[in-house]
This record gives sequence, structure tokens and C-alpha cells, in this order.
Amino acid sequence: MKLNIKVLRTTLKLQRGFTLTELAVAMLVVGILASVAVPSFLGSRNNAYDKEAQNSINLVMNAALGLYQNQGDFSDASTAGCGSDAGVSVTTALAADLQKIEPNVDVIAAATASTSARTVSVDARRTWNSNAELLGCQAFFATALSSSGTCWIARFTVEGKFFNAGSIAPIVMAPALNTQNASIATWTLLQTNGAAYAQIRARSNAADADNTQTLALTQSNCNAAKQSSGLVFGQAGFVTAYYAQPSEFYSSWRDATGAAGGAGN
Repeated sequence: MKLNIKVLRTTLKLQRGFTLTELAVAMLVVGILASVAVPSFLGSRNNAYDKEAQNSINLVMNAALGLYQNQGDFSDASTAGCGSDAGVSVTTALAADLQKIEPNVDVIAAATASTSARTVSVDARRTWNSNAELLGCQAFFATALSSSGTCWIARFTVEGKFFNAGSIAPIVMAPALNTQNASIATWTLLQTNGAAYAQIRARSNAADADNTQTLALTQSNCNAAKQSSGLVFGQAGFVTAYYAQPSEFYSSWRDATGAAGGAGN
């Protein structure tokens, strides 16, 4: 059979690969798409992680309110002790009571750090009025660690103005209005009871200009005993970081932190 050179040349042209220029253009397009899609995906994933932790806390908060209706305060049913204010065994009893009411998440004692969005550390605290009179076990705290690395914190107070006697640690919420507009006068801290929410998270990159708060320490401090008082459980003295102060709580879940956390009051 006689080889047709013309046909052969046409066939070879049709079967040729990409040129370097074409490959470079294709890689550039893929890179642009990835730069847009990947951050969006990571942001959506972290939002989903955070929502899971928040939902777990909400479930436990509802269980705590059920316990309050039955007990008349946030004390546990077996000893009537008020969380960390009454000792380690009582914080364990409170977690056990809430676990019976809410079996869909793991409820752990106040001194134990949350390790996942489905593990909630709980604590109860006493409150005082402005005359330093003890009002009883009127405050409840819960924490859960999101897979995003953020520790979410919630509290519920029924009555009281302070978490400690002597007008220390006031029960307040951060202003709802955050603005850099100098002509806008923000509200002062609102002294109020009810549900309030906060969070602590690692700050370990140049964008935050702060590498003092690491992920490991955020995780180890994600327990209700520490977040309810600012105290290292079983030790004297205030936590100097990784503590959401009373003034850093808001009336709803927010992706905002008032400060890096600081000394107790």
C-alpha cells in the first residue's frame, strides 16, 4: 500500500499535544480558580464546625434551664452544690445530671477541657447583688471546642450583678454596636442577665500581629471552670490569657473577641 504523505501530515497535526504556552495559560486559570474557591471552602467548613459546637452548647443550655426549673437554681440534684464553688465532686454531679437530660452530646465536668464540638464542659456559679449579698447558684457556663480551633463559651444568669462578692466581675455584655466611625457613640457595657456568648481562639499569625495565643493553649483552656471565673481550677490567682472576661460576652453568637483575654476582672 502506497503511503499518502499528505494524509500522514494531517493526522500528525491533529494528534499533537499542548504547547508550553497553552499549558501555562491553563495552569494560570486553574490557579486563579483555586485562589477563589479554596478560601471560600475553608471558610464554609469552619463555619459548619463552629455551628456544630454552638448547637451542642445550646442543647446543654436548654438542659440546664430544665434543671433550674426543677431545682430552683443551677445546683446539682444529688448534693445541691453549686458547681466549682462547691468542689470537684459537685461539678461531676452537675455534668451527670445534665447528661441524663441531654443524651445527644457528651457533658463533662467543669475542670475537664472540651476536646470536640460534641463535648461540652459545664459549670455553675454563685452570684451577688450590689450590696455583696449572696443570691445563690444563679449562673451557668458551658464551653465546646470547635474543629476550627475556636472555643465557644455560653453563660446564663438568672439574677445578680456580680460573679464575686465585693463588686468584682460584673455581669455585663459587650456593646452591640462595633464601629470605627468616630461620630457614632457606642453604648456602654450593658449590665444584664439572661443568655450571653463569647469565644476564645488562637492568634498565631502575622495578620493578628499576635503570636501569644496558641491553638494548644486555647484547647487546654476550653473548660467551664476556667471560663466561669478566670481562675486556674484548684489554684490561686487569675488566668492571664485564654479567658473570656465578663465584658467580652455578647447577646448572640458572634465571630468577634473583645480582647485576647486577661486577668480576671
